[in-house]
Amino acid sequence: MPIFERLSNQARGAFYGWRMVAAGSAIRMLGGGFHLYGFTIFFLPITNELGLSRAATSLVFSLARAEGAIEGPLAGDSYAAFLAIYLGVISLAFSAGFMHSPMVLANSWFIRHRAMAMTLISSAIGIGGTLITPLLAFTVQTWGWRYGAFIAGVSLILTGIPVALYVKRSPETMGLVPDGVSPSSEQKRKAPNNDADAISEYEPDFTLKQA
Repeated sequence: MPIFERLSNQARGAFYGWRMVAAGSAIRMLGGGFHLYGFTIFFLPITNELGLSRAATSLVFSLARAEGAIEGPLAGDSYAAFLAIYLGVISLAFSAGFMHSPMVLANSWFIRHRAMAMTLISSAIGIGGTLITPLLAFTVQTWGWRYGAFIAGVSLILTGIPVALYVKRSPETMGLVPDGVSPSSEQKRKAPNNDADAISEYEPDFTLKQA
């Protein structure tokens, strides 16, 4: 059997949760490439066009505990608008959509392999910065920061929304259990109508001190 056919068969038989890890990683890559690392490309153009000092521009991102934004400068040509849009809209959306949500997937779909799933999703941020940010830099250098910001926004919509729609909230919504491991017959007997109770039978439980 050719290697690609064998790998394809293995992928089709793999636990569906790994697809969710792939989706979460893709979301993190977009966030890392366009937002977390991407603003370094826009820093000087925005500073110069709005007539700001570097300290003033940096303040926005220091307050947001992030390095950058793409859509914020499109909201207006004033520092106040830039500050309000970035802190009030973009940073909140980035944290909820690109940071926390992918980790929820790892925690919902895995128990025994949770550390591996979280590690894969976490590493995707740096990969996104490596792959996407150079392309963003080329766009800004060639056509200007406004055009680059527009392209970044369109790219996020065209790629982010389909990936987000592919995500399934939990394995239970698909008739599965975390890690793809079915509860034992004894667990089924104890909780025949409650998958959550059955799952809790084999999920490790830690005291506060142990955690």
